Amino acid sequence: MAKQSFYEVVFLGKPKVVRAFMKGFVMGTLDDATVIYSFSSGIHHEGKAEKMAEMVGIRGTDCHIVVDSKTSALLKKRSKRITRETGLEITSHRHIRSASLDFKFQAFAPRYNQEIVALVKNLPAGLRMEGFKHNVKLDPKAKGIEAYSVAHHYEACGEATVVGSIDLLVELKKKFADFPLIQSEDIVLKLA
Repeated sequence: MAKQSFYEVVFLGKPKVVRAFMKGFVMGTLDDATVIYSFSSGIHHEGKAEKMAEMVGIRGTDCHIVVDSKTSALLKKRSKRITRETGLEITSHRHIRSASLDFKFQAFAPRYNQEIVALVKNLPAGLRMEGFKHNVKLDPKAKGIEAYSVAHHYEACGEATVVGSIDLLVELKKKFADFPLIQSEDIVLKLA
């Protein structure tokens, strides 16, 4: 199976309007489109300066989305018509070379550590882990009720970066959200 390509497309316009437009665009033209909204999927899409500029009105509101290559080509082909008929303007259209997701975890019971390690060690094809650091500490003096203790009998922690296809990283970030002991950062895109 060939590796699927993805593109980041930036619309000048309110996210709510872009979402409604894309829903209609996909329904009217493509059955199998992939559309991922950066603001709701944990994809880093702008820094604090850009957010502040939007809030004070120095810069227009924009919406970053990730789309598959077929959807990308169609948006690019119809960009002038989209602007003319909807008022939405595509301001950026860039190929995503790769994406990465940093995470860390801390567990105070062997069972939770094993669940987390199994999750991150069994990544789907298209994702790979880099820089995995894992440390387990045992403190026999701290044995007992640990719920609110300063010292714990068992402590495991780890961190790494997962690199690969953006669609798979978005799914992994959702899985991480189901584990309260895993903290993940925003997904970072490497654009061409």
